[in-house]
Amino acid sequence: MKNSLLKKSRKIALAILLMAIASTTNLFANNIAVSNTSIVNQNTAGNYTHVKFDVSWENSWRTSTLESNWDAAYVFVKYRIPPMNTWFHATLNYVDGTAANDGNTEPSGATINTTSDGKGAFLYRNANGIGNVNFTGARLRWDYGADGLNDDDSVEVCVFAIEMVYVPQGAFYLGDGSVTSVQGNFEAGTTGNPFYLTSEAALTLGGGSVGSLGNNNKAGMANAVWEDFHDAASVTLPALFPKGFNAFYCMKYEITQGQYADFLNKLTLPQATARYMGGYNALTQSITGSHPAFAAGSPDRPLMLTNYADFYSYLDWSGLRPMTELEYEKACRGSRGIGFLPTPDEFAWGDISIKAGPGYTLTNAGLPNETVNAVNILGNAAYSLTNNSRPYRAGIFAASLATPNRVEAGATYYGIMEMTGNQWEYVMPVGRAESRTFNGSHGDGSIDAAGIYNVANWPTSIWGLGVRGGSYGDTADKIRTSSRYVAHHHSSTGARVASYGGRGVRTAQ
Repeated sequence: MKNSLLKKSRKIALAILLMAIASTTNLFANNIAVSNTSIVNQNTAGNYTHVKFDVSWENSWRTSTLESNWDAAYVFVKYRIPPMNTWFHATLNYVDGTAANDGNTEPSGATINTTSDGKGAFLYRNANGIGNVNFTGARLRWDYGADGLNDDDSVEVCVFAIEMVYVPQGAFYLGDGSVTSVQGNFEAGTTGNPFYLTSEAALTLGGGSVGSLGNNNKAGMANAVWEDFHDAASVTLPALFPKGFNAFYCMKYEITQGQYADFLNKLTLPQATARYMGGYNALTQSITGSHPAFAAGSPDRPLMLTNYADFYSYLDWSGLRPMTELEYEKACRGSRGIGFLPTPDEFAWGDISIKAGPGYTLTNAGLPNETVNAVNILGNAAYSLTNNSRPYRAGIFAASLATPNRVEAGATYYGIMEMTGNQWEYVMPVGRAESRTFNGSHGDGSIDAAGIYNVANWPTSIWGLGVRGGSYGDTADKIRTSSRYVAHHHSSTGARVASYGGRGVRTAQ
């Protein structure tokens, strides 16, 4: 039965990840969707086959001016051998990342780049444009022999897609020079001025010398005692620690409840039990045989009630990695020439405008078409002055006007959504020895049997993790781009926190 991998793979478990951002029409979400999945063109001599699928999403773009970037679908494949309930990460072929050499088939109008570790691939426009995309007939070469499968194994595959945004290489500023709302903000030495980062070389943190990266002597930080550098004490940030100068991909939206439910549904029962938090997420669990089935009550709402183990484990399973707090500021502020200084006290959308008053009026609260009424040009974020008790639907502010601009949509320079407000963003901080060992390593697509991430050089406790960007429960001063108010976790217990969420990134090749 040499072709049984192809012939027996008739049952395709297709998971669709819904990423929410409203369009400029009556559609209410970017709705990234994978369909028509199949296994084709098995090559028994080379022990590979192809996973074929269609992928579509709304509000896509590519531009070669100003931002010079694009959005993309990060695609990865999981498989199992029925009746086993254990899902594994498929290894995709990699030669140099291009479809021509890797054996992939690019749909019309699209480019495919496989990651060098074979854990996933990026699919995006091959020319400038804006609007909805529907790429049909994409094929990824799966080297099933590398995963230990035989030619006659019967398999079931599941294709996942996550919307991400390309952040190009370039110099940028850390800190914004604020003198009115200082919360551990980065600065050049002890000058109070923004620090211009021009490479991935090692950095001196603190000490006050010329060329060092300071932190305003830890002024205004909630957990200043946990930061180990200041004006009179310096440490070294190694060259391998990702600083944001090099290009990377960042998730367009925070991890949603629907995405996390899909993650839980591909784990074993012990793994899923360890990573299931329920609560605010309205995740419901039922047991079918020996395996759980999870559903999200509000699949397009950002994930809530997380701890570091939940966050790291999701990224490990996806083949992504955490972003550093330097990359966070780059993703918000964008690359710029020296002398083009940031606006003091700016938010992620690039200025100090923010909506005040009694709050927003929601329509269809908690549903995929949740929208905000009475939005104006004063900046948009879910935070405490909106009288909100939870985050809003991912991408909600881009739905509020027919043609929203960056401020109205609450978007970063590169088009990333909700980096200010909604949920705190988990980041790798620079001010702890536990996180400075981070070298940018990505998840390998699997977690251990107990449901815990297991990537080398990722911190093994809460001490290597911080948060940036504020949440729905915070005041405006804490959600500014440069605020490092909680650059280190508020608690050493690793407890789950309702307002903590975040997103993954991946180094570009």
